Amino acid sequence: MTRRHTDRLALPAPAADPVPADLAASWYAGLSTARLRDRPVALQLFGRDLVAWRERSGRAVVAPRYCPHQGVSLALGKVDEVGLRCPFHGWRFDGSGACVRIPGSTRIPATAKLTPYPTVERYGYVWVWYGTAEPLFSLPDFPALAENRDRYVGFRYTDRSTGTARQLLENAFDYYHFQTLHGLSLDHTEFRMLRDQSEAADNGSPIDSPAWLGAWFEGIATPGHPVRDPARWGMAKAATFAAGDAFQLLVDGWPGGQRFTGYVDGKEFFKVLLAITPVSERVTTQVGWAGTPRTGRLRTLFNLVMLYGQSRAGTRQDIPIYDTTEATAGTLRTPYDNGVAHFRRYYQSWVGKVETATVPVRSRS
Repeated sequence: MTRRHTDRLALPAPAADPVPADLAASWYAGLSTARLRDRPVALQLFGRDLVAWRERSGRAVVAPRYCPHQGVSLALGKVDEVGLRCPFHGWRFDGSGACVRIPGSTRIPATAKLTPYPTVERYGYVWVWYGTAEPLFSLPDFPALAENRDRYVGFRYTDRSTGTARQLLENAFDYYHFQTLHGLSLDHTEFRMLRDQSEAADNGSPIDSPAWLGAWFEGIATPGHPVRDPARWGMAKAATFAAGDAFQLLVDGWPGGQRFTGYVDGKEFFKVLLAITPVSERVTTQVGWAGTPRTGRLRTLFNLVMLYGQSRAGTRQDIPIYDTTEATAGTLRTPYDNGVAHFRRYYQSWVGKVETATVPVRSRS
């Protein structure tokens, strides 16, 4: 005879961890859509052990990984018509995180629930909102991977670093390192913060204010002599796709990602979507897509090869910097740091929006 347990011992919930000091409230790329199929997926985000699964309706769900019954990993479970089934005792959780069935029991404790994160599935990723119970702004638009996808050809990338999310994102506002670290020799440079989103229309629809921040950078590439200084000459030609002299970059974004459009002499040559996956305190992944407009077949192939080379070579130079920087040691400032300083003030304002009560318990790893 099966014994039905109607009484449950109410165990106190673990206390929430302190909020990470350097992570802003924002949308982040949690995992690729391709990873989320018919079985739950274990992942780590925000320094927490999470589980992702797809409801029968197709909606992506991301929630704390461990069953509130006995702490079993729900990533070992299965998804059925009811919800995510714990492998140990069969407790089932629906997409809202509520426990909707306990085998052998007629009573479901009020505390038998998970707290899912808000999610949006778009551009090949499941995006996860961090920091508040409800998102403070909508996930920004990126037409090159949506309604305009047929106009571009590109590639995806994933880069892992021990740097912080802020470090990876402020890179685009630190224009002077383009010349020093990356060896791009430029004359007549101009960098300015954008004041109005109409100036960033090429990147996509306006981002909900005040989540938006944008900047414009341009300079004249000085190639030097192909024989006496081939490295400098090659860098200048690659940066301008051997199509002109003026290199221009439009960047805008939100606290967890960015959009780019690159130009040569005012003509568009590439688009980039950069997203951050904050794995843990000192493990961060940047993921994204870079593409070039479809033109003539040979020219499109040439531009794509140039773009891939720029992207991968630049990242190989950036990552060691992120991995070894001690931010608290750098306190001196120069006039060309204005863009970085502006970004840091903006980013910190979104760190300040994180609500401690929304932060789930610490990961076990």
